[in-house]
Amino acid sequence: MTDAKKKKKNAATAEKGAGPANSTNQPQQAFYQGLATGFPPSHFHSNIPPGHPGPSPTRLGHSPPLNQIYYKDERTKRQYIKLKKKHQDKQKLDSMQKDLVNGLRRPSAKEKDMNSVGTSEDGEESSIPDEEDSVQIIADILSSVQAPKVSELSSRSALLLWAPPTKLSEASNTDSPEIDVGDLRYEVLLSDKSKEMKFKSIYSGTSLSCRIRDLKPGQEYSVCLQVHYEELQGAATDPVKFTTPPCEPDQPQPPKLHQRQKTSLQLKWNSVNDNGSHITGYVLEYDEGKGGDFVEFHRGKVKQYTIHKLQPATPYRFRLAVVNEVGKSSYSEVVTYNTCNNPPPKPAPPCLVEASINTLHLQWSRKPIDDEFTLQMNDSRNSYRPVYTGRETYCICSPLVNFTEYKFRLRAENDGGQSPWSDEVAYKTLPDRPKEPSKPVVKGRIHAHSFKLKWEPPNYTGGAEITEYILEVNSGSGYEVVYSGSETEAICDKLTPGTTYQLRVSCVSAGGRSNYSNPCTVTTDAISPGQCAAPRAHGRPKANSIAIRWGEPDYNGGAPVLEYEVEMAGPPDHVRACVHKSKETECTAANLSPGCEYVFFVRAVNRIGPGQWSDQLKVTSGAAPPDAPAPLTTNCRSPFHVFVEWREPQCNGAPILEYRLEISTKNAEEDFHLVHQGTESCHDVKGLNPFTTYYFRVQACNSAGCSPFSPVSATVTPAAPPATVTTLRSECTPTSITLNWNEPADNGSEISHYNIEFGDRVIVTDGPVTEYHLADLQPETNHKIRVQAVNAIGTGSLSPVLRVATLRLPPAAPKLECIGVGHNYLKLKWGDGKNVDYTHYLIETENGRTHDFQCVYKGTALTYKVNKLHELTTYRFRICASNDAGVGEFSDIHEFTTSIAPPALIKQPKLLEVDQRSCVIEWMHSKNLFVDSVIYQVQVARMKDQAYKEMFKGAETKCTIENLEPGVEYSARVCPVRLTSSGELVGPCSPLLNFSTAVAEPAVISKISTNPSSPSHSHRNRIALTSMLQMNRLKTISDKPVFYAILIMLIGIIISIWIIPFL
Repeated sequence: MTDAKKKKKNAATAEKGAGPANSTNQPQQAFYQGLATGFPPSHFHSNIPPGHPGPSPTRLGHSPPLNQIYYKDERTKRQYIKLKKKHQDKQKLDSMQKDLVNGLRRPSAKEKDMNSVGTSEDGEESSIPDEEDSVQIIADILSSVQAPKVSELSSRSALLLWAPPTKLSEASNTDSPEIDVGDLRYEVLLSDKSKEMKFKSIYSGTSLSCRIRDLKPGQEYSVCLQVHYEELQGAATDPVKFTTPPCEPDQPQPPKLHQRQKTSLQLKWNSVNDNGSHITGYVLEYDEGKGGDFVEFHRGKVKQYTIHKLQPATPYRFRLAVVNEVGKSSYSEVVTYNTCNNPPPKPAPPCLVEASINTLHLQWSRKPIDDEFTLQMNDSRNSYRPVYTGRETYCICSPLVNFTEYKFRLRAENDGGQSPWSDEVAYKTLPDRPKEPSKPVVKGRIHAHSFKLKWEPPNYTGGAEITEYILEVNSGSGYEVVYSGSETEAICDKLTPGTTYQLRVSCVSAGGRSNYSNPCTVTTDAISPGQCAAPRAHGRPKANSIAIRWGEPDYNGGAPVLEYEVEMAGPPDHVRACVHKSKETECTAANLSPGCEYVFFVRAVNRIGPGQWSDQLKVTSGAAPPDAPAPLTTNCRSPFHVFVEWREPQCNGAPILEYRLEISTKNAEEDFHLVHQGTESCHDVKGLNPFTTYYFRVQACNSAGCSPFSPVSATVTPAAPPATVTTLRSECTPTSITLNWNEPADNGSEISHYNIEFGDRVIVTDGPVTEYHLADLQPETNHKIRVQAVNAIGTGSLSPVLRVATLRLPPAAPKLECIGVGHNYLKLKWGDGKNVDYTHYLIETENGRTHDFQCVYKGTALTYKVNKLHELTTYRFRICASNDAGVGEFSDIHEFTTSIAPPALIKQPKLLEVDQRSCVIEWMHSKNLFVDSVIYQVQVARMKDQAYKEMFKGAETKCTIENLEPGVEYSARVCPVRLTSSGELVGPCSPLLNFSTAVAEPAVISKISTNPSSPSHSHRNRIALTSMLQMNRLKTISDKPVFYAILIMLIGIIISIWIIPFL
């Protein structure tokens, strides 16, 4: 912990100098909080010799030791290092001194004067170094502290005050080690009479006071003080004894109820701490059973009392107080006790709420005077015995025997006694569920459709007779009841042959239904399979095969089906023959004739034998696709039209439903596409391209499918006039139109030229060009244009009409004017002041080095200020206008020249000196880029009239202004002046400098008072002086004639003389 933290904690736990007054606003003093409970046995001090390290100050409420030691000088630092090095040797010497006084170590004169002597190994005597003497000197200084004084003593706190060691001031005049008072740490040791003078540290810090809290009243205490310096400590002072004054007793515990009757209550209570003064009596109060104010009914030294003449069954509130010679303690907590009541009457017998196998739930009613109930039970084997005692109005009796009758009776109790027993009631427990019967077994032979079972009754019936047996059977879809009755045998009939059944049995009694017995597994004998359902066709019958399917028989006869047999009858002799034999439920009959009727039968076979044949299935085989058609014939009827024809092929047993004609231009399989689908055997193919080779093929389709395609036939269409021009485009100017288009298809003959229909005339191009320029047109004129291609075959059709208009002419350049000239800018203006059409303007200036024009402005404004120019320089400008019609021509070049630059502005001047008639002003140089000389002009004016007059003109930056009036406020400014070849050019003036001249002292002040020693005259002089100063200020501020100034001065003198007699 640093020194700052240590001082902060000591300041929070102790006080400097005298202790604080007793006030609730004072901070909590450093004191161990557990002291009032009897001083825990830890940290008690005994045998504390001088010079030994003190106890650790890290206990609760005390500051921890310092982690860093600071030294005043090098001598003190060396002393501390030597003392620390010999510390252990000194501890050994001090351990041999056992002088104790009242359990505390006290230094003796022998210890103070003794010289420690040691013997070396060779028998010669040697002295301990002088550092050990310094340790003893410091211990003597620390031990010279006086015992603390006890102040502000109360019942539970005391203030301790002490002073630094008395020898500390004497040590400063000798060669003893230097000790700073701020480095001393004081430790307070406390002990009470019950601890047999075993002291405990309660405070450790640098303060000279300590307030002890949480003391016991009327208790004798002993307190000592011990001083510590770094790792050394002095001897403890003699114990100072003090006794805390007694106070009123502690708050007692509430009285306890010892015995109660109908009209009396006996109370007892324990003694309390008397706090130093003997207890003179106990005060017992109650509320008389009315719930109002408390009334005292007993006062004495005994610790029990019986109060009589109370009302039965009435609550009373009590509280207790203790009195000693000092006063009365606070009252205890309020307690409430009731007097006893009359015995309750005979209760009604308990009622049965719910009965189970081994429990009976009983319930009864409560009367207002009933407190507790006693329920007794008799099971006819034993006498009555209690089964419940308590305040509840119900009881669950368990464990009981099932299906057994029990008798019950009830009795109520309260403080007044017990009621008679109620009437007896009998209730019976329910019977238990019986155990499951034995596992059923087969009795006799097992048949295909029936068998007989038997079983044994359960070995435990639950106390009731078995009234019914229930037999259940499971054939795979869940258990079903097949028998219910009192017999232990049953016949199961109407069974399926070859089926495995699981059977189980349960029994029923008054206690419920038992669990099921272990299941019994029985399998009936098998028979031949049942009849299969008629087979059905699977998919569409084909020309040469038919696929059929069938389902398993409804009943397999109790044995798995091994195989299925299929027989077929068909042309030409319709004789049945086996075509399939396997375990599969589907087959395909192959090598059939197309379009013929066939009949199918199927049956199942198991280990017993085959079953019956199924019903017949009649199926007709499908037809085959037609043969491929013969090569087709073509006839070109025009460049865009071909007539295709073919002959009908062999239909293969089914009529042809349609033909599919396909066309291609590349004779590739993926390039053929459908152009006709119908029943006709010819087709006109239109919309073809001239001079193009086309390939054709056809196929026939019937209900069985489509035939292969016919051989491919090829034909070439003749040439034709060119196609229509479809992509006509144009580019317009105010006087011309440029047309361009894409070359259309020539349709087998090259294009020779194009015809352009332009208004009422037709223009023929020179060759097959795809661009043409129309010139010498009028601006803003609409035109209609169409184009057609021409080849050796003929003229193509005209293109769609292109409607186009020539553009308007771009605007002319406006007149450029200069409306503002400066040394570094030119403000230009053009136009008539309005720009309704939002015309864009472009202004360019000529570069003086490259003589190229550069853009300085582009926009819709009509004025522009060109900045960052040089003085006395000529600049060349030109302007042009543009809109959606285009960019117009540039105007003629205009020349404009900038003006000469004035000198730069200077900062506010500074006032160096000022008096009544003159002042000295200084300012900074004007920073300019030109080489001409600059002089300065100083102007001064009164602040009120602002009429500036030139007071100085020259090249210096400092001047003296004279002939000023006293007590007047002035404004001064400095203007730079440029000396050019054409004359002087005055620049902007600097910021104003405001100042006031000194006020002149009036000479009449000394004549006002003739007796300076008179107080009244002195006051009058001050009033006259004040009036003169006011008149002087009015004179300096006013700009009126001298006559008015003198008049105002006289009025001020008259007013002063008139006021003086009243003062």
